[in-house]
Amino acid sequence: MINHPRSAGKGPAPNPNLLSIVQHNCLGSWDVFLSLFESFREATTYPSLVLLQDPPVNKAHLPSFNSFKSFFPPVRKPRVAAYVHVSFLASFSVLPRFKGVDDILALNVSSQEPPFGTNCHSFWLINTYSTNTRDHRVYSVSPETLFPTLDVPLLVVGDLNIHNPLSDPLRSCSPREIASSTPYVEKAAEAGFALLNPPGEYTRFPLVGKARPSVIDLAFANPLLLQLFNSWEICLPSTGSDHVPITINLAPSTLIPNPRRPRWSDTDWETLSPLITNFRVPPAPAWPSPADLDKWLAGSLDRLTALLKEHAPVSRPSHYSKPWWTPHLTTLRREFHKASRMARKHGTPALREVANISKAWYFKAIKTAKRKHWSSFLLRATPQTLWTAKRFAYGRAPPRFPSLPGAETP
Repeated sequence: MINHPRSAGKGPAPNPNLLSIVQHNCLGSWDVFLSLFESFREATTYPSLVLLQDPPVNKAHLPSFNSFKSFFPPVRKPRVAAYVHVSFLASFSVLPRFKGVDDILALNVSSQEPPFGTNCHSFWLINTYSTNTRDHRVYSVSPETLFPTLDVPLLVVGDLNIHNPLSDPLRSCSPREIASSTPYVEKAAEAGFALLNPPGEYTRFPLVGKARPSVIDLAFANPLLLQLFNSWEICLPSTGSDHVPITINLAPSTLIPNPRRPRWSDTDWETLSPLITNFRVPPAPAWPSPADLDKWLAGSLDRLTALLKEHAPVSRPSHYSKPWWTPHLTTLRREFHKASRMARKHGTPALREVANISKAWYFKAIKTAKRKHWSSFLLRATPQTLWTAKRFAYGRAPPRFPSLPGAETP
């Protein structure tokens, strides 16, 4: 079913360059629902999609909230729901897919232009609330349903109620917990899915009893969506539920900044090498506690890192950066533009000749730099990067079914 938003005043609009998705278990509470949506007003990034497990339901109706449209299975008491911001619906088409059950909801999000700089015109979201059946070894949502093999980006989120060392390495899992969670982990790995949760980051803190915190609210991404994954974080305040709200951010690969790296080829090794040779690690504590050992190791690493940063220049990468670019090309480009400006300003034959020579040297240096970088890339090629090199050399394969002029269909 689809619930249209109320016509009351709209809240803040999401960031158009960042797709923010919130995942949360509401425990069937209206207070938790309202607390979650009210907390978005103070969030750094306003979410475009909110995927809920165990939402509040009253007579087969879910609550509405300003600027959001809801989607949920057409059953008396749906156990999952999705709320989509109206500004997101202005750019994307969202088609819900119901599987005739109350604990899983799939959304097909598509647009005319491929989103996020990909070649796919659509991506999928699966929201689920998997619970124990009468047989404690079997859950209500099967691994085959959760992790299908698709040729489009796919994000799977939900409260799976499984415990596994992959998501919670510090937990001593019982044999029954291992047996029940292993089919999900194996199926996800077989289909190429990656777990987005940081290992050991608790997502549920029991409100009563002696149960320990656990990691049961999980998120998985297939290889195509993993390229767009930006961050997984717990940044929203508590809502009164024993589950914490989780924010998953997706961004175009061009907007995810590359980390700044030392330029080792431009490092002054004559000055740095003696300093590294004479660097001494202070002696470790005699009987250290884990905290003392971490402090000693972190201090030694910080001193060595500061020494390297002091003498190694750092690159300033952006999505415009070229891997073959060199400081020499920067100098030639500066001289070329300077000579071109002088030739346009004064227009004398001598200045035009200088501009032509600068242009020839500049573009010749670019070709040389590209050729050297390509040769270096081929020398470092591995069996894993061999097909990437082939694609760079020959380009993409032509489409199998070429479009016919004037035809409405291929």
